[in-house]
Amino acid sequence: MFSEKELKDQFDNLCKLAALICGVSRAVLVLIEKEQTQVKASFGTAQSSAEEDFSFAELAIKGEGIVEISDTLNLEQFKQHDFVKAHAAIRFFAGAPLMDEYGATLGAICVFGDAPKSLNEEQREAMLVLAAQVVTHLLLKKSELDLLVKTRRFEELRSMSAISPEIHCILDFNGQVLFINDAVVPILGYTVQEAMKMTIWDVIHEEDLAGVTEFLESGLKSHKKDFQLDFKVVSKVGHVRLLACNMVVRNDQWYTYGRDITKSKRVESELLNLSYVASKVNNAIVINDANNHVTWVNAAFENITGFTLDDLKGRRLGDLIAGPKTDIDLIEKARELNRQLQSFTIDLLAYRKDKKPIWLSIYNTIVFDDAGKVSAEVEIIIDITDKKLAEQEMMEAKEQALQLSEAKEMFLSVMSHEIRTPLNAILGMTHLLIDNDPKPSQLDDLNILKFSGENLLQIVNDILDFTKIETGNLQLEAIPFSLAALVKDILTSLQVNVSKRNNKLNLVYDEAIPERLLGDKTRLYQVLMNLLGNALKFTENGLVELSVKLKMEREQNVVLFFEVKDNGIGIPADKKKYIFESFTQAKSDISRKYGGTGLGLAITKKLLQLYGSEIVVESAEGQGSVFSFHIAFDKIPVNANAGACAEQTPEVFKAKRILVVDDNDINVLIAKRMLNKWGLLTEVANNGREAIDKVRNGAFDLVFMDVRMPDMDGFEATRIIRSLEGDYFKTLPIIALTASTMADEHESFENSGMSGHLLKPLSPPLLKQILVDYLSI
Repeated sequence: MFSEKELKDQFDNLCKLAALICGVSRAVLVLIEKEQTQVKASFGTAQSSAEEDFSFAELAIKGEGIVEISDTLNLEQFKQHDFVKAHAAIRFFAGAPLMDEYGATLGAICVFGDAPKSLNEEQREAMLVLAAQVVTHLLLKKSELDLLVKTRRFEELRSMSAISPEIHCILDFNGQVLFINDAVVPILGYTVQEAMKMTIWDVIHEEDLAGVTEFLESGLKSHKKDFQLDFKVVSKVGHVRLLACNMVVRNDQWYTYGRDITKSKRVESELLNLSYVASKVNNAIVINDANNHVTWVNAAFENITGFTLDDLKGRRLGDLIAGPKTDIDLIEKARELNRQLQSFTIDLLAYRKDKKPIWLSIYNTIVFDDAGKVSAEVEIIIDITDKKLAEQEMMEAKEQALQLSEAKEMFLSVMSHEIRTPLNAILGMTHLLIDNDPKPSQLDDLNILKFSGENLLQIVNDILDFTKIETGNLQLEAIPFSLAALVKDILTSLQVNVSKRNNKLNLVYDEAIPERLLGDKTRLYQVLMNLLGNALKFTENGLVELSVKLKMEREQNVVLFFEVKDNGIGIPADKKKYIFESFTQAKSDISRKYGGTGLGLAITKKLLQLYGSEIVVESAEGQGSVFSFHIAFDKIPVNANAGACAEQTPEVFKAKRILVVDDNDINVLIAKRMLNKWGLLTEVANNGREAIDKVRNGAFDLVFMDVRMPDMDGFEATRIIRSLEGDYFKTLPIIALTASTMADEHESFENSGMSGHLLKPLSPPLLKQILVDYLSI
């Protein structure tokens, strides 16, 4: 193969030979490259003469055969040019075009003389021979370059085939292997050397052999050159694989490319089965490729979303179903989980093809191939629009119910406050009048007034407590109390009811019960009052008995057994299950004959459930009733000063200073008279600010603080007192006085720093018990 320098030397020699043959001093070889004429070789000429060389060469290139100019002065186009007139001017020119086998002009070989001249036939023929020689050299050079390119390309293809995972081979016309790459080793198990001794027919599975032969023969008969076919092959160790082959016949040789599609066909078959199943289910199924682009959807997806496979194919599902109110951040989070190779489940507000919003629950699963790489993503999509709408309706209904409940509670709280305030005055003044040695003629009237007021209060309490229990706003307290004192106060307060129906009321109390317990005595008082009140109401000329027994004692707590027994009218067997329902009584005429709201037992049962207890009833019509239950109370250490019995009261209350804070003059009057009657020193503040000043300037043992007052309420006043420096302000007992039963107000008691609370109207036994509990500490 000639180098560029060698080729130029060859062309220079041909130019010299042309000059010698024609008897001139100069010769040039010009070639057309990239549409430009360039001097490739010369003899006896300089670079400065290139312009005139090109001018004359153009004549040879454009001409046919030998172009000869005996005297350039005879041509009008040249005789005025400097290179014709000047010293050593061009007076003679001859040139032969360089033509390839297709008639295309490649350039020209030209000779120049400084005197007029004519070529003879031998010289003209020699010029044509030299032109042909130049063309031969050019074609050889081109062939060498083409061969070099093809060789390099062959080497590149050979290198590529060597590392290709697919089989590349060349077969002779009978199927004998002439060349094969290394991919034969992992696919068929044969070495390259072993394969070179085989034919293609040696590895084709016997089941496919006849079919492949017939397919190729029929194609060749119809002059087909390219073939694509799949067939089974058998490896060296007997494994059956499926190959997809492209075969091209050229020059009686088969150029073959084979790809192992065993796994892909298996997956395709599995997907086909899966798609058949998926096409029959009601839920939408979407299959994505490893790049999260949709490759397949079932008919259910089209039914649910309106999108077809053509709409989705090659696109990401989230991009197509997103809309104005779609949570894009949720889609991005799902895609981030995808990038981390994690499956996910999301509920997404999406949009159908017709832009109608729809809720979809999307369950995504990532499918890995045998190498642990992601091969696909069986997304199962369920239309949960109806479910979401139902949930939304439920949430709205719940919100409305909550608002109604809050409005109901607020209404009842306000009504409670409005009703309890005058009741406080009525019952408070009644207690004071009874304790003020009334005339015998007045005592009966006062007892009737007291009974009626307490009945009205009980009805109000029943309705309010039932509402609080129903709305889940009633919580039990845990404060120290004396159970013995509580039950005695209950029996004392019921004496008017006892005498009214000529009954007897007995108490059987287990002395082993600890003196001090921890619990909600107000709710226990309510339970016992309901049960004893009912027993007395439905018994005439009979006996009602309250038994309280120690059932079990542990280190931290005790379990007590309560039983209320009467020999009254009893309960019919078929009515037992109804008596604990709201606004329900055993017989239709009971309310008319005995009175009551029908809420007492319903509230009692729910209160005991708050204690973790259940009420048990035993009864027979005409033979009386027995109601019983168990309650566990925590024990507290016995205090020497505790025990709210009447005999100890003067000693406990001696020299104690009480501050009453209330803006209602009647409430203040009743509270002062009760407290003064027990020997307590009482002062009054009409609002929160006045209370703060009095607490700062005086040493009080306890404060009764109304929570609702103008200017500054009891909550804010208590918070300010607790914020003052000194242990006195931190530990001073502050008892809330309230006519409200709202649950959030009970939270406010604790948050503001109040020690406890007392519900209006004030009950003398409960008021006295509160005083004993806090003044005995």
